Amino acid sequence: MCGIVGYSGPQKIIPLLLDGLKKLEYRGYDSSGISYFHDNKIYIYKSEGKIENLKKMLNEAPQADEFTVGIGHTRWATHGKPTSVNAHPHKVGNITLVHNGIIENFQELKSEIIEKGGKPLSETDSELFGFLVYEKMQKGLSLEEAVAESFKKIRGSCSFVVLSEDNPKKMVAIRMGSPLVLATENNRGVILASDVHPIIEYSKEVIFLEDGDLVVIDGSKFNILDYKNLEPVKRKTTKIDWSAENMSKNGFAHFMLKEIYEQPKALLDTLNVLIDREQTDFIFKNKSSVQLFNSISRCVFVACGSSYYAALLAKYWIEKWAEIPCDIEYASEFRYRNPVVPDGALVIAISQSGETADTLAVIREMRKKDIKSLAITNVKGSSLAREADAVFYTAAGPEVGVASTKSFITQIFTTFLIAHYLDKKTSGDEKGSIFSEIVRLPFALDAVLHENSHFVKIIQEVAKKLQDIKGFFFIGRGTSYPIALEGALKLKEIAYLHAEGYAAGELKHGPIAMIDKNMAVVVLAPKDKWHEKMISNLQEVKSRGAVIVGVGIDEDQKLKEFSDFWIPIPTGENLKWQEDMYPFFLVPVVQLLSYEIALLKGTDVDQPRNLAKSVTVE
Repeated sequence: MCGIVGYSGPQKIIPLLLDGLKKLEYRGYDSSGISYFHDNKIYIYKSEGKIENLKKMLNEAPQADEFTVGIGHTRWATHGKPTSVNAHPHKVGNITLVHNGIIENFQELKSEIIEKGGKPLSETDSELFGFLVYEKMQKGLSLEEAVAESFKKIRGSCSFVVLSEDNPKKMVAIRMGSPLVLATENNRGVILASDVHPIIEYSKEVIFLEDGDLVVIDGSKFNILDYKNLEPVKRKTTKIDWSAENMSKNGFAHFMLKEIYEQPKALLDTLNVLIDREQTDFIFKNKSSVQLFNSISRCVFVACGSSYYAALLAKYWIEKWAEIPCDIEYASEFRYRNPVVPDGALVIAISQSGETADTLAVIREMRKKDIKSLAITNVKGSSLAREADAVFYTAAGPEVGVASTKSFITQIFTTFLIAHYLDKKTSGDEKGSIFSEIVRLPFALDAVLHENSHFVKIIQEVAKKLQDIKGFFFIGRGTSYPIALEGALKLKEIAYLHAEGYAAGELKHGPIAMIDKNMAVVVLAPKDKWHEKMISNLQEVKSRGAVIVGVGIDEDQKLKEFSDFWIPIPTGENLKWQEDMYPFFLVPVVQLLSYEIALLKGTDVDQPRNLAKSVTVE
């Protein structure tokens, strides 16, 4: 995601900011920029593309004062294209700022600002915050007062760092959702960033800011305040002294939890790897893989485990949007049948490791029959990638936890992109709207996937109430059905509990006989075209005494009334999504619910019994 670094101190500001931005590159970005004070004036340099482009611009930049203040930013475009104008920092009057996150009410704020005569130069939501702060300062407020009051007008998960030419020694930062970390540099200066990577070179003692913290940095000193009343608050210092293993966990108790929280970044990276972002459309970079779609008349997906559920979800999307029939096959069954693969069919194999024995065997058999194949895998140079005719790489990064998390969500993300690439019936405007939602998706998830979020705390409380339940049904309809299967699998894998996933309409055909007060039914029911049918199915299990865990959008009062426990899907405040995107918000719900129950059971979350990460034998 976007990266922030800020510094106040005696170090040479340009190399320090550039070095900090380089350490934040892994978060994904399409432009970068820095600003700093020199002779009490703000200098701003920014460029689209890689940080190297910015570095070249700075070769002729004036050197800053001996003690100076500056901010840097790596941007990944949401509102507005990845251009230099849209890159951060932004300047409004005497205010300069950088921003992580999304301002959800940006449209109404923009209208209000324009009505008052404001003229935003960029397409971003970020610049609007500068107008708010500038207006408050024009009325006589201090920088910290102006930032605090302006922040009360916005909705969304955001962090800002703000400078004002009225006070060249001061920097104000505020955090809500999007992380910020703070440290002092041997009591000579202050550095803050989106995470510890740019900081640990200067200090092992860091402060992880909490939601609502406003930091006033003045010279080499800082104060942390509650933005609502500007009263001082105390935050503990954390010593960063990790072993190699702990460093890879980033301080999380388990790899699985870390990897659940890494899903927004994994989605972002996968989009950057697969799609030509300059086109703002579903245009794949990998032309050799795309060529396989030219004469496709049918898709045959082969996979195992979670990858099979990703393929099942792909069937819903591809048949809806591209109107191409899809067959979904367990690789372990398909390879031992005498399958009929029609002319024009493309076999698509999905495997996280690229080494799954049964899936690999299918692709090898297809090669013998001169049937074209496409691999979707997370590992470059894997056997599957080499054996298939073409490959799409997901960018989940290393996944240590045995239970698939970020690799699963990037698999379904890849098939979603394929479905819309193959879609020839949807208008350009509608496809553009869907693409815009895809761009926002990682940021919407990033806003809630952190340990202190309200969403996570709700799941933790529900897990406590369910820890003594003996059995679980996960039910869904339509695109929620594959996620129900995945949720049940996660609970079985890491909590060792009996759990089954069902298409909700199938309950009355046998499974409903098992329903009683000792059974929990997790109902995945976002407000989509299957919603009313789901409510009917829910009534059937409710009347038989089951414990109902409702999972849906927060405004769904009907589902809430039927539920004993309620989990809102994390779609973001006032953000409306195209219904086929709901699975991306259901995935972290079932993952975290399984994780929290397993935690209470005391199982080995990262290395569940009897399981291996890569199934390289039959």
